[in-house]
Amino acid sequence: MAAKVRAMSPIRQSVKRGFTLMELMVVVIIIGIIAAFGMPNYQKSVQKAHERDMVAQLTMLHVANLLYKSYNGRYWNTSGADQALASINSTLAINIIPNAGTTYNYNSADGSTFTATATWRTNILRVTQVPIAWGNPCCQSKNCISGLPNC
Repeated sequence: MAAKVRAMSPIRQSVKRGFTLMELMVVVIIIGIIAAFGMPNYQKSVQKAHERDMVAQLTMLHVANLLYKSYNGRYWNTSGADQALASINSTLAINIIPNAGTTYNYNSADGSTFTATATWRTNILRVTQVPIAWGNPCCQSKNCISGLPNC
């Protein structure tokens, strides 16, 4: 009879619920290790995506300026003054939409040549009036990872 009393007693029955502190610490450490390996790859992917977007936008600006030259006989002349994105979009009739933190500038001293730059953090890409090919656009900041040559 003593066995029946023990089985029926709610005091003796306990249900283990939840995780121990040690189990939680092990899980947190494993997640930290995975994140430590994944974060540099993620940052490189973000940088490469920004660089590719800047190359696409600078190529579009280059083509738009070639059209401008075909209509006006020269490239858009800014008399040596840097022009920001709003002025670039309105003058060349394009719609460059920058990613967060990306800035675009355009400069032409006399209308026979031009330089357009795109900047994101420490990355600076540049395109000039020479035909789009290897070396145009180029990486001006020496830390590009998208495979562009240095200027």
